[in-house]
Amino acid sequence: MGLLKRFALQFRMPHGVLGRFAGFLMAKGGEKSRWTVSLLNPARDDHALEVGFGPGVGIEALADTVDKGYIAGIDISEVMLKQASDRNREAISKGLVDLRLADVSSPPPFDTKFSHIMSVNNIIFWEEPVLALKKLRELMKPNGKIVITMQPLMKGANDETVKEVARDIEGYLTESGFSEIEFHYKKMRPVNCVCVIAVNS
Repeated sequence: MGLLKRFALQFRMPHGVLGRFAGFLMAKGGEKSRWTVSLLNPARDDHALEVGFGPGVGIEALADTVDKGYIAGIDISEVMLKQASDRNREAISKGLVDLRLADVSSPPPFDTKFSHIMSVNNIIFWEEPVLALKKLRELMKPNGKIVITMQPLMKGANDETVKEVARDIEGYLTESGFSEIEFHYKKMRPVNCVCVIAVNS
C-alpha cells in the first residue's frame, strides 16, 4: 500500500505518527466545526454530544458556548482521544467535557439525554449510517437537534457531489426517524461544505 493511500486511511482511524499528523491537518480545518456549532446554536446549559471529535476543535467550540452544561464526545482513535483531551484539558478538569473511546455503532451509555448531537466529516466512515443514527436517537431528548456536516474531499468532487452527499444524509436521517430536515451550504476550498440539520421527532 502506497504512502498516500495509508495516509488517507488515517482519517478513518488515526494512529501512530501519520495519525498525529492527520489530527494536525484536521485541526487546521476547524472552520467546519466552528460553523457546525454556530448552526447547532446550543444554549449555555444544554447537553451536547460530538461523534468523531477528532483533534477536539468541535468540542472546544462547544465548550465556548455550553459553559454551564455537559459536553460529551466519542471517537474510535486513541490518538485523537489524546489530542482532543490535551486541547480541552481545562474543560475536562472542570467536569464540563467527557471524552470517550467508542464507536458510533455501539455508543456507550450516558447518564443524560442529549439535546444536541453533531458530527463533522465523520458519517462517511460509518459502516451502517441508518443503524448508527437510530442508536444516536436513543441518546437524544425529544425534539433534540442533530447536525451532520460533510465536505466531500474525494478526487473530482464538485458542487454536485456536495448536493449528492446532502441527499444521501437526508435519506439516512429520514429512514432513521428524524424529521424537519434543513440544508445549509458554506463556500469553501477546494469544494463547498454542507450541513444537514434534523430533529428527533
